[in-house]
Amino acid sequence: MLVLAGIPGTKLRVLPHVLPLGVPIVPHGDDKSAKVEATVRAAGAGPIDGARVQVFSIVDGAAYLSGAATTGADGRATIAELPRGEVWILADAAGRARATSHVVLSEGTHAVDLELAEEHRLEVTVRDEHGAPIDGAELEIVGGADPLAIGGRTGGDGVAHVGRLGGAPWVVTARAVGYEEVAQRGVREGDKLVVTLRRLGALVVKVVDRDSEPVEGAHVQITGATLWPARVAETTKEGSVRIGGLGAGSYALRATHDGDVSAIELGVMLSRGEEKTITLRLVPGRWVAVRVMDGENEEARPIGSARVSLAEGGISPFPFEARTDKEGRARLGPIGPGSATIAARADGFVPRGSMRVPENDAKEIIIPLVRAGVLAGRVVDTRGFPIDGATIEIIGTDFYGAPIADDPRRTSFREAHFEAMLPGPTRLVPAGELGVMPGAVPPIPHAFTVTPTGSPIGGPGSPSPSRTADTDEPWVTRNDGTFRAAPASPGRIRALVRHPQYVEALSDAVTLVTGGEASVDVVMHAGGWLDGRVVDAAGHTVAGVRVQIAATRGSFERSTKTATDGTFAFASVPDSVVVSVFQDDESSQAAVRELVKIPEREKKSITLTLPEARPALAAIVKDDRGYPLDAAQITAHSLDPAAPLRVTAFTDERGEAKLAGAKGLPLRIEVSASSYAPKILTTEPALEKLDIALRLAERATGEVRSSRGDPLADADVVLYTELGARHARTDASGTYTVSGLAPGPAKLRVRAPGHSPVTRDVKIPDSGGARAFTLPRIELGGEGIVEGVVVDGRGDPVQGARVARDRVPTYLAIGAAPPGVAVTDARGRFKLGELPEGDLTLEAYAADVGRTRVTGVRVVAGRSTIDLKITLEKLDKAVDPSASGGVAVTLGETSEPREVVLVAVAEGSEAERAGLAPNDVLLEVDGTRVKTIDEARAKLNGPIADDVVVKLRRGERTETVRVGREQVRR
Repeated sequence: MLVLAGIPGTKLRVLPHVLPLGVPIVPHGDDKSAKVEATVRAAGAGPIDGARVQVFSIVDGAAYLSGAATTGADGRATIAELPRGEVWILADAAGRARATSHVVLSEGTHAVDLELAEEHRLEVTVRDEHGAPIDGAELEIVGGADPLAIGGRTGGDGVAHVGRLGGAPWVVTARAVGYEEVAQRGVREGDKLVVTLRRLGALVVKVVDRDSEPVEGAHVQITGATLWPARVAETTKEGSVRIGGLGAGSYALRATHDGDVSAIELGVMLSRGEEKTITLRLVPGRWVAVRVMDGENEEARPIGSARVSLAEGGISPFPFEARTDKEGRARLGPIGPGSATIAARADGFVPRGSMRVPENDAKEIIIPLVRAGVLAGRVVDTRGFPIDGATIEIIGTDFYGAPIADDPRRTSFREAHFEAMLPGPTRLVPAGELGVMPGAVPPIPHAFTVTPTGSPIGGPGSPSPSRTADTDEPWVTRNDGTFRAAPASPGRIRALVRHPQYVEALSDAVTLVTGGEASVDVVMHAGGWLDGRVVDAAGHTVAGVRVQIAATRGSFERSTKTATDGTFAFASVPDSVVVSVFQDDESSQAAVRELVKIPEREKKSITLTLPEARPALAAIVKDDRGYPLDAAQITAHSLDPAAPLRVTAFTDERGEAKLAGAKGLPLRIEVSASSYAPKILTTEPALEKLDIALRLAERATGEVRSSRGDPLADADVVLYTELGARHARTDASGTYTVSGLAPGPAKLRVRAPGHSPVTRDVKIPDSGGARAFTLPRIELGGEGIVEGVVVDGRGDPVQGARVARDRVPTYLAIGAAPPGVAVTDARGRFKLGELPEGDLTLEAYAADVGRTRVTGVRVVAGRSTIDLKITLEKLDKAVDPSASGGVAVTLGETSEPREVVLVAVAEGSEAERAGLAPNDVLLEVDGTRVKTIDEARAKLNGPIADDVVVKLRRGERTETVRVGREQVRR
């Protein structure tokens, strides 16, 4: 009989032995001042004598058996000398289902009542595809009220009898060596469950040349989701090779022979136990020559021993790897016809990736790398005492908006992969029906197991996962709390600091320039403890639901499942968190969401009540003649900050649909259907039924030409309407069509490479969809270019400054800078194009440096204005959001009466998709009125998983919308 699988939030795995009744010592901490007094009762009956009670402490994500005892005749068991903190308490008794409780222990005695229902039992038979029983098959059963798994093992007859189960339905997983793993869902008590495990499959690969003749000695490479890294086998004189021992799934194959290569065969699907034949045809390949250099200028030096990777098609299961020589050169291939990308990295430099390889150009490709920097700092507690042993990661964005996530352990894994792939795929050798890798195959560890000896998870006596020899040493603080993290990617970065005895902490954001050094100070808090219970509207405990907490500041986020008594617990929790309860793992909508404040070093206990399920809101969608519309999409967003809801439904042939859980809420409704104009409306909570009529959509056509009258092909056309943005591209004749429009005002923006963009206000007339409306012809003049340098008040160049016409947005979504924004390089240089002719105003902005506007910049179409110098001297008051998410808008304030307005909305952001627009006046955020930028920004920032409800004034109209938070950068 197997006892415990794991702790919620991790992959559950079965325990390979029965836990003893001894009380091993937890290896962390000396404070054993907590005590558990457990009372174990039978459901509907009295106390249980001889029940086993175990306490598992959760320390830094690992589970330790910290105490165990057996109940007496009164059903009570006392377990003393327990460490304070987060624990799971388990109770088992013969003939009874297991009961669990998830709590935080503080100093003193904690009483817990555990009620054991009568056990449910399941008989499982495991056979192979020929009907023969499989001895020793491992079973794992999850379901019912117990969030932890129960395990079992089949005997010689292939049958296992598993007891101590909670109520059905269950998910039963069966696995055995040499067979496919199978999971059966929706299993109920009384089912005579028979699980069939199929033996592993095989691929027979035939390699032929251009004349369809078999090729002897060709190298066939294979990889897949369950086969990594790639393996290679050699064809026989018949030009074929059989690769066996393959699980069901998708595989990729390619073949090479001398300088010939086949196309990569992707998505080769193999069913359980199937044998499939694949033919690969060889064609002449080509080689790619590269040179890696230290920078882009003429004085750049070659970089030796750089690691270069070449991928066909952009992302390849068979990348080519090489190291550069002392001249920085490498040669990779052969590759087949088609596109490819190349990447390079070297010690002390920022990796460079996704450079396109020209398809028909044999020239040497130059890859410039920029030097990395150093982030130094010191970590202390709230008393100012240094913290040693804290691990450091670096997160943020580079100067071009790409995310940064520097961690030497991740780098070590990537380099290990490179070293493994450098000599090429590992050779397969025949072994009966299987192709096997020569040498010892290391075992794949279980993701989460529990050991009774006090050793961390991973097996008896195994080292902690963070200290294994397989991982590179992380960046760790010294005895005096200082650290020095290098190489660090230049950009706008923070230090993310973790320590098992403290809440994870984020440093302030700093700018790290190429080859430079930045420093931060970090204060870590011990945090508090949070435990609680989830109950339904009648006050009954709810087991097995997911509880998630997310810090209102920082990236801290954790989740667990409630125990059989509805309890949950978290240790080392920040002072302000949002607690959300989800009905099941698949749900993205929180049934309950509550903001909780937790005092430092104290425990907070809460009870969360799941509301009664709100009824569905019935909806019907018709056309303007009253006929029902099939397959119309209805999306509803709750406008009540306390009731998060996003639901989408599609109408049936009667035009009817039901919006689950939407009745009784204020809603923003978006309705769309093919060939009909989309519609947005808001509803009141008292609405009984949604009745919507759609009109045929309008179409707009137009043309784009140069100032000389030539048609411009592939120009980017965007029509911004109140119902969202509509995109189009011009054809060879310079014409375009935008469909799916509703009547009303819109803004037209047109851009094309080498030309200055044009923006115009237009109005889409109401024709009932009878005819297309012709938009005014757009003529794009030639672009002017401004080149220059941005410096600070001392005259030093500013890297990463943004330069744009008129106004530079302060906050952007993660990703590339929007069109019309240039970013300065390491020398502070910029090149801003797509400018119209005339005297223009340019603005430059850099976080922590300042913002400056330069007026009267003379721009001439077809020419470059050079040597413009912009000096940043005005300090900017904006701060980087410390929360994991925010809204990508730039805010401003009006004069008296003071109001907060949207100055800019980042293109492609969640804010733009929600319909926010420049010049909107921000009135409320999550039901709270905001009067200053600081108030508004504090409310707009928060956990990335949460939406925010904003109330806006647009002209004379007031609107309320729900906006999804996302990662933003300054």
